[in-house]
Amino acid sequence: MVKELGSRFAEVERRVRALVAENQGLLARVRELEEERGRLGEAARDSDALRANKSQVQDRLKRLLRLLETIEVREEEREGPERSPAREEHADGDKV
Repeated sequence: MVKELGSRFAEVERRVRALVAENQGLLARVRELEEERGRLGEAARDSDALRANKSQVQDRLKRLLRLLETIEVREEEREGPERSPAREEHADGDKV
């Protein structure tokens, strides 16, 4: 009977050690996943910031384009009928 109890105790001890080892492995994996989650959260925040910056740059470019178009229209209006397409000079000075 003592031998049987000793055998059972050894089996229980073996199972407990296996569970402790498995638990340690799972804890290590949980730490890895938490670190990865932290990195992914940081990457998501960086991505959001880049998206916001991209949107701001696009808005600024649109405003600049509208401003340039307005300036171009005003220059054309100022030059008015004086400018004839047949006598327009190119940047190199040749007349068309």
